[in-house]
Amino acid sequence: MENEKCLICEKHKNSVDIVFQDSMVSVSHLVRHPDSSDNYLGYYMVESMRHFRGMYDATDEEMAAIGKMLKSLSKAQMNIIDAAHVYAFVIGEGLNHFHIHVVVRYKDAPREYWGHSVDEWPDAPRGTLQDIKNLNKRIRNDILKTYRS
Repeated sequence: MENEKCLICEKHKNSVDIVFQDSMVSVSHLVRHPDSSDNYLGYYMVESMRHFRGMYDATDEEMAAIGKMLKSLSKAQMNIIDAAHVYAFVIGEGLNHFHIHVVVRYKDAPREYWGHSVDEWPDAPRGTLQDIKNLNKRIRNDILKTYRS
C-alpha cells in the first residue's frame, strides 16, 4: 500500500463532503453523483483515520472513538432527518481502510427497501451536492453537541 494512493486517505484530505474529522475518525456523506440531484440524503460513512481492515485490527482507542461517533451520528440523523431507523453496515471488502456505512431509513420507506437496499428506494429523498452540504452543516452541529474524542 505504500506505493499506492489510498482512496480514503485522499478523500480525507480533499473531500467536499467531510462532516467531521479528528485524529481517530472521519465522517462524510456519500456522494455517488456529484453532478446530479440523485444522491440519497442521509447516507454517511464513518472511517478510521489510520489504515486497518477490520475491527479486529483497531486499537481500543480507535474503537472507542468509532463507537462514540456512531452513537453521535445516528442520534444526529434521527434528530435532523427525522428517520425511522439508522442502519450501520460493515462489509470490509475492497479497501484496507476500516469504514462503516451509516444510512437512514425514512419513515415511509416500503418494507422491500429496508436493510441493505434502503438507498434503492426510488421515492427516497435525494439531492444535489449543495443539498448534501446543507444537510452536513446541520448534522455536524448536532454531532458537536454529543461527540467527545
